[in-house]
Amino acid sequence: MKCKKCSNQAVIHLRAHNIGLCREHFVEFFEKRVQRAIDKFKMFTREDKVLVAVSSGKDSSAVLHALHRLGYNVEGLFLKMGRHTNAAERVVQKLAESTRIRVNIYDVTQHFGGLGTGEIAQIVKRPVCSICGIVRRHWMNRYAVENGFTVLVTGHNMDDEATFLFGNILNWQIEYMARQWPVLEKTHDKFVRKAKPLIYVSERETYAYVLLNDIPFMEQKCPFSKGATSSTYKKHLNAIEYEQPGAKHRLLFGYFDNLRNTLRAENTVELKECSVCGFPTTEEKCQYCKLVERVNEKLLESHKQGGKDA
Repeated sequence: MKCKKCSNQAVIHLRAHNIGLCREHFVEFFEKRVQRAIDKFKMFTREDKVLVAVSSGKDSSAVLHALHRLGYNVEGLFLKMGRHTNAAERVVQKLAESTRIRVNIYDVTQHFGGLGTGEIAQIVKRPVCSICGIVRRHWMNRYAVENGFTVLVTGHNMDDEATFLFGNILNWQIEYMARQWPVLEKTHDKFVRKAKPLIYVSERETYAYVLLNDIPFMEQKCPFSKGATSSTYKKHLNAIEYEQPGAKHRLLFGYFDNLRNTLRAENTVELKECSVCGFPTTEEKCQYCKLVERVNEKLLESHKQGGKDA
């Protein structure tokens, strides 16, 4: 297949667009899609100080690299979540070295007596993914606020967002659907705006972008993600996309165009300040501070029990 732009040998065929592109023009295509998302949803400007949450995966590595190439003021943030993130940390360090972009590394286990999310999940008897989500959401926003960043970027691509929407439709989780949008505006002094610049690109396109640019990333998935419900939803959406190229785009952007504003108007959220950390929450105490307290209580109980046994 020939590249549609220059007639050189294509390196990728984009079925949803019915075109083939060479390396040069695919990279150009990808970065234009990222810029289109930034412009369309007014995500941020080149005057903003942008923090990209990096995990060592292809998506966050791709968006960090693309935003840097597009001239934005970006830094990365990697959260150390326990021993299972050691390999990911090494990949992120290589990413920083190869791109010459600063990546900040912050160890969240220091707030849990050195315990990682896997160990915390065992203590409080909750799924690891739930614990990880609470901790990551809190510290990504908190780190951005406390270090003067104006925007927090994540690497969610079109496949991720279509899968999230698909799952919420199947379970009629209206509140989650109402909040789904490529930009979450700053609604509190201790919130930063959050943005998803990969909203127009697919997982396959992101994978091709990191490979063609020799961007360091780790293919191995989180060891705790096995059996996640979202994987089932993604598998079925992939099957539909194979039969009907462009189906994910139509699902996601059809929702944005036709239904999201109606749901948003009917589902407003009132924010308060957490009585412990002062960061925004819908309750008196945020989920993160509740988790910290529960872990400390469990550790104290265990210590007392150990003292009695001795």
